[in-house]
Amino acid sequence: VISIQSSAGFGKTYCALACALELVFKQKLFNKIYIIKPTVDVGAKELGFLPGTVDSKIDPYFRNIHDLLLKLHDKRPVNKAFKKDSTEDEKLSIECLNKKYIEYLPINFLRGANIENAVCILDEFQQYTRDEARTILSRFGENCKVFITGDVQQIDNVYVNEENNALNWVVKLFKNNKNYAHIV
Repeated sequence: VISIQSSAGFGKTYCALACALELVFKQKLFNKIYIIKPTVDVGAKELGFLPGTVDSKIDPYFRNIHDLLLKLHDKRPVNKAFKKDSTEDEKLSIECLNKKYIEYLPINFLRGANIENAVCILDEFQQYTRDEARTILSRFGENCKVFITGDVQQIDNVYVNEENNALNWVVKLFKNNKNYAHIV
């Protein structure tokens, strides 16, 4: 487990995603990338019901990560991340992802899941409560590398604050563990 903490715009998610692509597609140490992110709306505005597939419903929440994936793809193509024969225009949609290799997951779909042989990016981890963090972290089995990113200055979840969020809890819980690193 590696946690990365910094202010907004310093490239936490970009670095984690670049490492994940390297570990899965170049070094072939893992089979898949899972990107788990909260579906917390900024401020008091909620999107409400969204029509369409699960991918189209989560698209607004994962759009920034998909943009980073496309940016990294432009630097060094990772064609396997997208469905075969996808055009450049189709790659702009998260529905074009090859779910054999990369998948976006909101926390709502994790209960009961067993994730193995994967790189997992837990983005915006400061938005989660400790109980949600337990639910997420207990999903990982054999041969998983986990990147946790967050900024405790940017909390939109009304149930957590700068002190009691999941990112701070993980940093304290895993401190001095030989399988853990924290980067600020």
